[in-house]
Amino acid sequence: MSANHAQDGGAAARRSLPRRIAAALLPVALTAAAGGLAIAAMVRFSPGFGLDEEQFDPRLSQESIEALRRRHDGERNPVRYFFTYAGRALAGDAGISSSLGRPVRELLAERAPATAKLMGQGIAAAWLMALALAVPAAAWRLPALQAASAALASTTACLPAAGIAILLFQMGGSARWMIAAILFPKLYQYLRNILGQGFAAPHVLLARAKGLRTWRIFLRHVLRPERAQLVSLAVVSVNMAFGAAVAVEAICDLPGVGQLAWKAALAHDLAVLVPLTVLVTLLTQVSNLVADFATPAFRSRA
Repeated sequence: MSANHAQDGGAAARRSLPRRIAAALLPVALTAAAGGLAIAAMVRFSPGFGLDEEQFDPRLSQESIEALRRRHDGERNPVRYFFTYAGRALAGDAGISSSLGRPVRELLAERAPATAKLMGQGIAAAWLMALALAVPAAAWRLPALQAASAALASTTACLPAAGIAILLFQMGGSARWMIAAILFPKLYQYLRNILGQGFAAPHVLLARAKGLRTWRIFLRHVLRPERAQLVSLAVVSVNMAFGAAVAVEAICDLPGVGQLAWKAALAHDLAVLVPLTVLVTLLTQVSNLVADFATPAFRSRA
């Protein structure tokens, strides 16, 4: 009977999975729509909206200046603009950038690979740095190493992302290390807590008392039980990396999505800002959704 009940429970869980996914996707879509609507309203009511540098050209006639002003008439009502944009986007038309004069889809397609590569390299470097300091600090609990690692993480955590990027840029550092330095303090703090709890577990203390090597304890008795939290942290680090990429690409003048977002913000380019905000919101929500679904799955296999 117990086996039959277990099979019935597994089948019910498999049947409920699509419902859970569908129920989780609805808030994702609503949050993305709210993000797009919010950025449209923020740009609309920000100082300088509707003003272009071309309007200050003394060679232009009054009719030309009025024509430039009328270009923003469709953006003055943020709610109407967003739902008009959403209808076009669902039909496959992402719009044309008012500041660059090019289709938004082409701009994103050209710049996304560079940003993805930069983020991937920065995330990998940040994780290596954080693990290199967090693992020894948690495993051996050396006071000097713990103090030095905590001081380095605290110092970098107090600096804004742009400040770290400018400092490393002045020192000749590459963009990937800028992102790594921005992510490092957050990753180190979480990893230090996660691994510290793992090495303090009773079964780990018993394994160390029996003389098991530290690397085997780390892989089998610390890393494996905590893999659910580590996966969640890895997913969150992707979102943090994109936020860092905006500052890094703007400072280093790299042709990526982050630089595009910065230039669009300066130009009040709604045609670029709205889809970028929706995409970032979707990325964040889907990442959180993946982490939420992955955590129980990993824990059930522990």
